[in-house]
Amino acid sequence: MDKLPFEKVKVKILTKQKYDINLKIPKRSAVELINAGIINLDKPSGPKSIHAVNKVKGAMEIYKAGHAGTLDPLVTGVLPVGLNKGVKVLPVLSVAGKIYQGKMHVHKEVPLKKIKEAFEKFTGEIEQLPPKISAVARKLRKRTIYFFNIDKIDNKDVYFTVGCEAGTYIRKLCHDMGEYLGCGANMAQLRRLQSGPFKIKDSVTLEKVKENYFKYLETKNEKLIQDIVCPLEEGVMHLAKIWVDDDVIERLRHGSPVFAPGIVSLTSNIEKGKYTAVFDIRGNLLAIGIAEMDSKEIMAAEKGLAVKTDFVLI
Repeated sequence: MDKLPFEKVKVKILTKQKYDINLKIPKRSAVELINAGIINLDKPSGPKSIHAVNKVKGAMEIYKAGHAGTLDPLVTGVLPVGLNKGVKVLPVLSVAGKIYQGKMHVHKEVPLKKIKEAFEKFTGEIEQLPPKISAVARKLRKRTIYFFNIDKIDNKDVYFTVGCEAGTYIRKLCHDMGEYLGCGANMAQLRRLQSGPFKIKDSVTLEKVKENYFKYLETKNEKLIQDIVCPLEEGVMHLAKIWVDDDVIERLRHGSPVFAPGIVSLTSNIEKGKYTAVFDIRGNLLAIGIAEMDSKEIMAAEKGLAVKTDFVLI
């Protein structure tokens, strides 16, 4: 299967100061995960995204939860659900790339050549007008379709896999392709296979969430929660990263930005204006911010603002 852009880039770890950096995600206790974790939920067909989140809240007896990237009631698949403090990570997941598998029903028989032309035309940068019922302003906007593959064709049904920028409406994409084909088309089925770093093969069902939490209450077996809740660090695997000296942590706690001298290591893909994850040298996620310098500038800088913190997680 094709991958999203961030998965194609080989990211180098650059070192400013000689520290032993932990690149592995630290193991979390059940209580830590419930207080600040993410469930990679396989949303079933039927409930709205918010209703699926409410079912998770009820099943796990938590006071706060949210989701990243809304799915229509009939659409299934990956729905990242942040638990308690985990909701702070959701904004960076909402803007991450997505992969879907679906079925488009064309209203008349169309030659294969014409269908292939349509898939090619709607790959790359496209213009899309959000549907009348949507959470955003209804004005023309550009979105990138990273790949758009025909999986199979069964009479008037075209099965496809699409990788796209966040905010792409697949239902509208199918409608626009129908207009291009001159016969009309509609989305008949859709399943989200990936949202940022979260993939369907690693997802859990609502039933699994309920079952594991109930068993955890009975047995206090930590693995039951570790099997269904991911550490927050997994939710930022698609972001550029910096690691900071311990002296920076207390200042971060009080809302300070990250200055270049406090950075001990970084990834080579930091871009100005883009989200960047901030870690300590033990691999704990401390904050998420917006880069004010790119990787090369940070490596060369002896002073200056490197990352302006947006969400502090400590």
